[in-house]
Amino acid sequence: MDSADNQEFDYEEVESILADADCDASAAQIQAIMCGMLSAGMSATNQQWFFTIADMVNEGRHFSAEVKTMMQSLFEWSALTINQHDILTPMLLPDDSYPAIDQLEALTDWCQGFLLGFGLQVGEQSIDNEEIKESLTDLAEISNIELDADENDETQEALVTLTEHIKVATQLIYWEMVVKKQTQIVDQNTTLH
Repeated sequence: MDSADNQEFDYEEVESILADADCDASAAQIQAIMCGMLSAGMSATNQQWFFTIADMVNEGRHFSAEVKTMMQSLFEWSALTINQHDILTPMLLPDDSYPAIDQLEALTDWCQGFLLGFGLQVGEQSIDNEEIKESLTDLAEISNIELDADENDETQEALVTLTEHIKVATQLIYWEMVVKKQTQIVDQNTTLH
């Protein structure tokens, strides 16, 4: 997997911080919950995400200052990067030095986290857009992939392809749920003036 997305975060370091805090979720899952909430329309200035994540992955226990700082930085990076239209959704994942099975597990964790964050933010709101529905279905299917991977070039290529598919699907969701709505609001305001 290409680790260029992770320029500001070392997956292993984030995993270590979370493990030291006895957190019940992986780095991939936590970052994906953030991306899911942002893709469902949560404002990047809304700090409620932190309490939601603490309740979901830490059973409401308080996080240490180190964990809070890391999570705040991770959220800011995710919010900034997902809003850049010239790159795909940011994903905090292990690089290809990790065994393929660990990379695949992180991908499934990421998809589960994204779907959780998206669902928490959307709530009971109906999703009528067929592209969003299809993308969410793809993510759900990926999140349920059987964890079995051989260590070879073909597996690495498949992981890269799968990662790119996830990035495209989640960017499409963000575009449809957030960017198009923002554009419509700007267009309506421009038309009214």
